[in-house]
Amino acid sequence: MRFLSAAVLTLICSMFTAPASARGEQTNIGFLSLTTSGEYAVPVAVWYPTAEPQVEWQAGPYTIHATRGAAITSGLHPLIILSHGSGGSEFGHSDLAEALAGHGYVVAAPRHLGDSYDQPEGRFTDVQIIGRPWQAAATLDAVLADQRIGAAIDAGRIGMAGFSAGAYTTMVMAGAKPDPALYSAYCAAHVDDHEVCPDGSHAKLRITRPGWSVPADKRVRAAVAMAPFSIMFDAKSVADVTIPLRIYKASDDQVLRNQWNTDHLLSLLPASVERGELAGGHYVFIAPCSAVMKSRTPYLCVDAPGVDRVAEHAQLNAEIVDFFNRKLPKPD
Repeated sequence: MRFLSAAVLTLICSMFTAPASARGEQTNIGFLSLTTSGEYAVPVAVWYPTAEPQVEWQAGPYTIHATRGAAITSGLHPLIILSHGSGGSEFGHSDLAEALAGHGYVVAAPRHLGDSYDQPEGRFTDVQIIGRPWQAAATLDAVLADQRIGAAIDAGRIGMAGFSAGAYTTMVMAGAKPDPALYSAYCAAHVDDHEVCPDGSHAKLRITRPGWSVPADKRVRAAVAMAPFSIMFDAKSVADVTIPLRIYKASDDQVLRNQWNTDHLLSLLPASVERGELAGGHYVFIAPCSAVMKSRTPYLCVDAPGVDRVAEHAQLNAEIVDFFNRKLPKPD
């Protein structure tokens, strides 16, 4: 059983009971798109608070509750980088982005090139394992430099959240150092894990850039990892992770086995790290699906009997908003 603080209970109730413009402290939400500079031109979706009327629109199968091109509200706002899972998109956690933006955050979600729904060719290579953190850092750079919203970001209040491979990306940005040799060792010992070791043998990451190393971004001050891909971490890997963390697992994760991923990571971290759990499988962390998505991708969208993804996400989103409110507080 999860025992909830009064702050989280209030946030949950507000997410269920009122439109965006009337949810207590919540504001309406604006939206813009940008692209990072440099070698990878990464598309980035950005949600943020606005005083303008809110207009819904469709991004493929996703309904986006945010007004495109609206002006950001005055003042300085904390920033959250939001990293999707392998094969996902920038809209896969739009409900979390909207929950955060409605409470004053700017949320920037990159579409990770080489590991997205439309460009998956980097999976199981250094483009995924090393390129993802570089793309997250480039996203942060691009938002801070953007003429429309960059000046409205509080550079001292930056956090990150991610799911699955995005949670791995988040941990790297928080200071974790992955060891690719652990990947090969895992697959040698778990040849039946066809999700992580797709060739059923001693998988080895394909290296396209020898010497390419991951960045740790000291601008990130707090992080949330949901169902993190963690087989490349050991005690040495996470020794430099000192920022506040909140880590979630799915109770019945059949994609990233908890014993070797979320539970393994938690065993390496201090007991003070905040923990959470959602009922359901790996993909329960993806935003509740439309009817179109349920018909097209039932493996992502259809949960086991008794799992209410809408209710789970109301609580999840409220907890994450509360976590960042506490760990990225407004300056006195």
